[in-house]
Amino acid sequence: MSEKLYQKADGILDLRSRESFLSGHLVDSTWMGFEMLAESLNQLPAAPAVLFLVGDKPEIEEASIFLDAKGYEVNGSLVINENTLVFWQRSLQQDWTEGKESKQLWQPSRIVLDWLENYRNDLDIERPTVLDLGCGGGRDAVFLAKQKMSVTAIDNKGNVLKRAKQLAQSSGAQVTFKCCDLSKTVKTENDECLPAGKFDVILGVRFLNRALLSQLSNKLSPNGFLLWETFVDNGEFLESPKNPNFILKTGELAEVFKDLNIITDKIQKISDGRPVNAFIARKPAGKI
Repeated sequence: MSEKLYQKADGILDLRSRESFLSGHLVDSTWMGFEMLAESLNQLPAAPAVLFLVGDKPEIEEASIFLDAKGYEVNGSLVINENTLVFWQRSLQQDWTEGKESKQLWQPSRIVLDWLENYRNDLDIERPTVLDLGCGGGRDAVFLAKQKMSVTAIDNKGNVLKRAKQLAQSSGAQVTFKCCDLSKTVKTENDECLPAGKFDVILGVRFLNRALLSQLSNKLSPNGFLLWETFVDNGEFLESPKNPNFILKTGELAEVFKDLNIITDKIQKISDGRPVNAFIARKPAGKI
């Protein structure tokens, strides 16, 4: 342990019971009980990332295999059980703590952070309404709810929304989650999936439904923001997604939303090297 590999990791996962974690753990570690791991990938940093594991030997070995298959690197581990606990407490005094503090490893999408840092104050509303389309594991929805926004998040996969709800609960965030298929959305205000009314912010990350895109300008409130970030065909080979229905064409968003004031329209790469189109636009104040 002289190398202190846990200090070089992007995250320290403590796989022990909650009770064991509270009684003592490595500083800056994150509690994630072993039985929770498979359903909690939305609470990890995006792969590829380096993780250090704490727990008993069988759970560490199984978790390492699972995380490797998901694109993570495990750079080391600390086996803690009844026989080794006191030893490690004494050996790691400077890096050992007690209590319920569990470090948050996940982050929202870059497009959300960019908007929040640079344009949130331009939206002079105390509690903006947000519509997150294809919300997946709920990181963006939960993050924005923690910023005192009223968030409605939609996805068509119940098992994924279950993880999103768990994330909201563990983060102390209030989000309205809705399970329905946006691909069946029809162009009517009475559609059962797409909520009625207008929103101050509409968000889509790693999600594309071309039939739906053309409706979104009308769902924005005057001065409202559209935030979109998903995969784009910029001439590079994309291993995933393979379906062209889920890949933007270069300049496609700018054409669809030409009635909005475009603020950001650029191609950048996510952590695994795949290109995405980052797009922020705003509805003119006088446009209903």
